[in-house]
Amino acid sequence: MIEVHPYGEFIPKKPRWMIVGSFPIAKFSNPKKRSEIKPHELDFFFGGEKNLLWKLLGLCFDRDLKSKKDVIRLLEDQGIAVGDVIKACRRKNGGGSDSDLYQIKWNNDLIDIIRDNGIKKVFFTSRKVEVWFNKLFPESSDIEKVTLISPSGQSVRSLSHHPDYEDWEKLHRGEPKFNFILTNYRLKFRTRG
Repeated sequence: MIEVHPYGEFIPKKPRWMIVGSFPIAKFSNPKKRSEIKPHELDFFFGGEKNLLWKLLGLCFDRDLKSKKDVIRLLEDQGIAVGDVIKACRRKNGGGSDSDLYQIKWNNDLIDIIRDNGIKKVFFTSRKVEVWFNKLFPESSDIEKVTLISPSGQSVRSLSHHPDYEDWEKLHRGEPKFNFILTNYRLKFRTRG
């Protein structure tokens, strides 16, 4: 079945940045799976329990994000918009990985939304999202682009492939890998820890 993006874009009143992802996991975009959304998950972008984005941004901006309302308040206060590069797609075997998505309908309006709202900086939730965005919008070189470490739970397991992780680990033996991601986000969002 074709899954359609359930959220469109979130644009605060005075946006300055946008976080751009790929597409929600199946329980959020497939109507037959919506009953699988757990009470502690957010019916919103990056709302799955294994996604670390809101936990990371909460720590970056010193906010306790327990609800969708808390997340929206943070986004409004910081001028952060949110959108995805995919509008609709099919999914292999219900998989949650971007590599499981096919027959993709791209969000071709995204560049106009960014420009019409005066957004000057875009944060990508993975290198793959950045590649897709640049292929879709080759005329976007005027926008500052920052690629984050993926906030997916899977990214913590693959940190050993990140170019800076080995050096960080030598200085921070015994610390959780999550702290490396948090340090990276604080640098990229220019917040203190």
